[in-house]
Parts: sequence; C-alpha cells; structure tokens
Amino acid sequence: MDVLCEIQRIYNSFSDKEKSIADYILQHGDMLKNINITELAKNTGTSGATITRFSKKIGCENFVDMKMKLSSNKVETDIPNEDGIFSYVYQYYNEVIEKTKYLIDKESIFKIVNKIKNAKTIYIYGVGSSGLTGTEMMQRLLRMGFNVHCISDSHMMIINSSIVSEDDLVIGISISGETEEVIQALRISKDNNATVASITSFENSTITKYSDIKFTVYNAKFIDKNRFINSQFSTMYLLDLISMVLLKDSRLSNNMQITINAIINS
Repeated sequence: MDVLCEIQRIYNSFSDKEKSIADYILQHGDMLKNINITELAKNTGTSGATITRFSKKIGCENFVDMKMKLSSNKVETDIPNEDGIFSYVYQYYNEVIEKTKYLIDKESIFKIVNKIKNAKTIYIYGVGSSGLTGTEMMQRLLRMGFNVHCISDSHMMIINSSIVSEDDLVIGISISGETEEVIQALRISKDNNATVASITSFENSTITKYSDIKFTVYNAKFIDKNRFINSQFSTMYLLDLISMVLLKDSRLSNNMQITINAIINS
C-alpha cells in the first residue's frame, strides 16, 4: 500500500485537522523521520490522537508505521551534481508512473475507449496546462479519425456545453478537480445528457460529481512540489494507455498510419 497515493485518493474526505497533517506530509515529508508524534502535533496544530486516527485512516497501524511506509516510498531529492540531476528526473518520472498505475482503474479505460468509439462528437475541456494536455489528446484522436474538439476558453466551454447532446462525449481535465470553468461546463453537459468523463488527482473533488467515468492520476506535487517538472505527466501516461487500447482497433490504427503518411509526403 502506497501511503502518499492513499492520502491523495481520500484527501477530500479528511477533516480540516487531518488536511493539516496531510499538507505537512506533502510539504515536509522528508523531515518526518526525524520527529516524534508530539512534534508533529505541534507543527500541524493537531493532537496525538488526531495523528493516530489519520494514520489508521490511510491504512497504517499507527504513527510509527506511517513514518516507516512514507520513508520506504520517498524518492531521494538531493541533487549533488549533474549526474544526480539525470538520476533524479528518472526517479521522479518513474515514481509518477508507478503511483498513477496504482490509482487508475483499468475498467474505466475500457469504458472510455468504448465511449470514444461510439460518440458523435468528443469535446475536451481544460484550462492552462490541462488545456495543453487536452490539445494533445485532441490531436491524437483526430489522427485516428474522430470528430473531436479541445476547448480551453472559459466562455466557449459554457457555449459549447449548452449545445451538447446525449450522443456526445465530454472529457474534463483538472488536476485539482476544482477548476471552476471546467466544473460549470461539465455540469451543463451533464444536464444535457452527454456522457461525461473527468481526469483529476482527487477522487472526490467537485469535478467528479458530474462524471460518469472518473480517472484519478497521481499529483506530482506529492513527490516534490519545490521543483518544476511536468505537472501533466501522469495525465499523459493515462492518455498513452487510452491511445494504445484504441490503436488495437485495426481501423483506427490504419487511420493513424494514413495521417502519418500524409505528413511525411506533404
């Protein structure tokens, strides 16, 4: 059992005090091995009893067990030289993949593949870096022959979601699960009976309330929030999985090859 994955998975079910503990672990997890339960309680404004309950809530026997499991899952973040940088980035991406693999439901991948194949039109909503990931998803699906659009402008999301139908598939991407523009667009899409899928890092975030198919990917900030490395990598890993399952269909694979040849010969 991966402690950080479990903390992320049920984060929105924590009380305010429990979230203080979770946030401390996120920000100072590497320091936890050197403090006792009394010090952690002081640092988080909680109590020993609250920390014990938190530990059990995430599947640990007690505080000491939580410390041991966190230590065993922690990626080394020291970067002493250039060789260390290469090693660190490799470890970082490897951990993101492993933890996302832990969180992703395989059956949901097959469900969304089926919905993609049968949708009249596919709309992808996302802003900022999630919008860029949405654009990548759109380009892949376009090359397989699907009628797909990525929308990252908040006003266009509202306009578009108001005219979707039960024949359409809407995919919302929000790592936080709380991007207001995406939430509103998914709510309207759901009211119009479109099939709605969401990609987020938090299992019970607002975006999931309007979703028929839900994907939880690992939040890279739980590994190292102090350095900037692709925050969308876990979503791209999910996109690769969906793409590979789609390409098992010979018709879609043939369409992809046609577009590749068209680009090469242009």
